Amino acid sequence: MVIPDDVSIRPKVLITGANGFVGSNLTKYLSQDTNLDVYAMVRPNAPVNFLYDFQKHPQTGENLFEIVEANLLDERSIENAVKGMNMIVHLAGFVSDWGDRSRFWEFNVKGTKRILRAASKAKVSRIIYLSSLTVHAMNGHTYADETTPRDVKNFAYGESKREGEDLVTEWATTAPSNEKRKVAIVRPGWIIYGPYDTNSYITALDGIVTGKFGFVDKGKHLVSHVYVENLCYGIGLLLHASHIHGAYNILDGNMTWKKWVHQWAKVADTKIPRLSVPYWCMVPVAAILVGIYKLFRIKTSPILNFYRIRIMHRDLAFVNTRISTEVGYEMPVPFKEGIERTLAFYETVYGKI
Repeated sequence: MVIPDDVSIRPKVLITGANGFVGSNLTKYLSQDTNLDVYAMVRPNAPVNFLYDFQKHPQTGENLFEIVEANLLDERSIENAVKGMNMIVHLAGFVSDWGDRSRFWEFNVKGTKRILRAASKAKVSRIIYLSSLTVHAMNGHTYADETTPRDVKNFAYGESKREGEDLVTEWATTAPSNEKRKVAIVRPGWIIYGPYDTNSYITALDGIVTGKFGFVDKGKHLVSHVYVENLCYGIGLLLHASHIHGAYNILDGNMTWKKWVHQWAKVADTKIPRLSVPYWCMVPVAAILVGIYKLFRIKTSPILNFYRIRIMHRDLAFVNTRISTEVGYEMPVPFKEGIERTLAFYETVYGKI
């Protein structure tokens, strides 16, 4: 890999949200890069069991990365964590398909502002911002690219990520003349899967394995996907690339939901789910559940909400031509191997296949 000319020979990179699903995998991946000094930022008292599992070098016992504490709601703690850093991979935030709009804005918008202010004070030269394909409305996309309009509406998470993208872009374009600031906005595939996932795709995987998964419209629509280590590889390329700017989709491919589920069921050696319900039947059920949960201000999501049924309702197929042509991304972990690794982790969590 080529070390960019905007950092020192051994740059210090801070990963925010390092104890999350993507963060744990990225910390593990980047800590094996001898050209980087890696710092894992976690909120105070956060569970960091995964990080402890691979923090020590297996032969020497030395730390492969350092853990630092900071809270996205506390500006001073962020400044202390960012001080001395050359690069930041900003993953931390509130990720959910359900919740109060104010919470998304507090963490994903105001929290990002705090990170950027601290980055300016520390003269950070490069930021990789983890965004989401939810910045695009879920009205159907057939092999769309990064120029697709960011027209998300009535989905607080996607709207907050769009605001975050704008903040990061502004941070780069308003840099003082004597500073070089480079940014990349990463939009992973709709489905991210792999080890250290405790509450994302793994819940759907449990439905597939136990035969409780159901399709919308017979699973005929496309969805893009990425194995988490491949996502980390792509982020690593962007950290080291000489020139980066704007948004980059990172995904391994697109597949119909039916084929996707069949592939997982085949490797897991379990029955292929057969249940399918038309979208028009799901809408009133979701509307009733959402209405009840909002009326009683229930914080957890109902089993069905509009996001969960809409993600299967239309094609959500994207391409990653830009990162492939500009920095040479090619998926290092094949699809079947990614499934096998994910199922192995699933077995450690649920104790079954």
